[in-house]
Amino acid sequence: QDLSKKSWSSNDELMTETLAKVFVKQKKFRKAIEAYEILGLKYPEKNSLFANQIKKIKRLQQLK
Repeated sequence: QDLSKKSWSSNDELMTETLAKVFVKQKKFRKAIEAYEILGLKYPEKNSLFANQIKKIKRLQQLK
C-alpha cells in the first residue's frame, strides 16, 4: 500500500525549489505548479523565476 499519498501535505513551510524540481522529474506537474506558486508567494523577489518555471511545466504538460 502506498502510504506516501496519505502522508503528503501541502505545507507551505516545507516547500522548496528542490521539492518543486523533484515533482517535475516525477511528472507530477500539478504539484510542481502548486509548489512554484507557493514559492512565488514566499519569495516575491524570485517571482519571475518561478513564473517562468510554471510556463515550462505547462509546456511539458501539453507534450504529455
